[in-house]
Amino acid sequence: MHTELAKGAALELADVGYGNFSPEAVAERVGVSPRTAFRHYETKLALAIAGIESLPTYKGWLDTAQPGELFADRMRRGLRTGAEHLELVAFITATCLSYRETQPELLKALREHVLAPREKAMGAYLAEGQRAGVFRKEVTAGAMAAADLGVFTLAALGRINLGRGETRVKRLFNMYWPLMATAAHLDD
Repeated sequence: MHTELAKGAALELADVGYGNFSPEAVAERVGVSPRTAFRHYETKLALAIAGIESLPTYKGWLDTAQPGELFADRMRRGLRTGAEHLELVAFITATCLSYRETQPELLKALREHVLAPREKAMGAYLAEGQRAGVFRKEVTAGAMAAADLGVFTLAALGRINLGRGETRVKRLFNMYWPLMATAAHLDD
């Protein structure tokens, strides 16, 4: 029940923001009574934070190479995993930023449970690729994490169309790979 309520909270937070967010609406979204929602999460803030903490962190998406797998193929595999998830982080980031003065716990949860783990996963992958000479040395995990959030923010605003499924994988790969790869690996 915790997991379902948290996922419902993430969807609700992305749809209506924190100001219009309500545990009752989350309960209705997941098909339980409001009393059940409050039994698991005593406050609106606790439920919103659970929603934030349910967002994907990229953990395991880029970690382990398969035998003979190129870094490019590994990135495509990670992007395919990502294409299976709703990308809610841009909408949730916007509401966390909007409430940073009155509800700083929201932004803190986003940083600690979503943004920092994503950057860490990207950083490990980049460092490995840099040691192998596949990625340019000047590319940092912070820059790639910012680019990633920027792309999803532009998509959320309707400025770019990422598409779905394999189209999404190709578009994202074609955006990220040239930023990262050394000249010798651009065609991987």
